[in-house]
Amino acid sequence: MQTARLNIIGMDHEGCADRLTVALEAVTGVATVCVSLARHGATVQFDERLATQERLLAAVNDAGFMGESSDEEQLPSCSGACGHCRY
Repeated sequence: MQTARLNIIGMDHEGCADRLTVALEAVTGVATVCVSLARHGATVQFDERLATQERLLAAVNDAGFMGESSDEEQLPSCSGACGHCRY
């Protein structure tokens, strides 16, 4: 499993976070998605044999947002308490 951390531009309410979560979960090979509205980011665990970071970013763009890779270690508010994490 590989972990991608993405910065998301254009996400400003919970409906956006929900839409982004669904879009990322639809990518073949994605195991977990945690979207943080407060941090404007997402952490995605995926099988690198089935998915790529480019496919994740394409899903973000297709959902109507702009995404970019992040070097951030993890999203601190991504503990599952936000209700957007799906494990």
